[in-house]
Amino acid sequence: MRRKHSGAVLRDALVIQMAIPVPFRWLITAALVVATVLISIVPGHARPGDSAFVWLVANTPDTLQKWMHFFVYAALAWLWAWTLESITPRWTRFLFVFVLCVGLGVFLEWYQTRVPGRFGTLFDVFLNTAGVIAGLTLAWLKPPSGLF
Repeated sequence: MRRKHSGAVLRDALVIQMAIPVPFRWLITAALVVATVLISIVPGHARPGDSAFVWLVANTPDTLQKWMHFFVYAALAWLWAWTLESITPRWTRFLFVFVLCVGLGVFLEWYQTRVPGRFGTLFDVFLNTAGVIAGLTLAWLKPPSGLF
């Protein structure tokens, strides 16, 4: 049996991706938004009796947190661009997604200033925005055929 070329595997994954109905796209995107909000509002210090989730978030190394800002917001931007594919022209959709995702990042950084043990920083806003730009650039330059 012949093994598929990596390009064929990627193409097959994109075909599957395109076949996902819009309501499921909304669920996937909403799940990442909810996860992002939950992770962002967890107190920065775990206390005895806190859940494993709180402990895990509170004890995530700073370097990993910074990388997560970039990659989570890149994924959010890409997912929103995919989910909102009915908005045309494409540049309008991408501008809307940019404002939506950057706005979420700014709001959550501001909100973290009110969460015990957490603080919002302009550097995190920068990382969020860089992630959004990366996600939208990927969606713009390499959209799956028929997806955008």
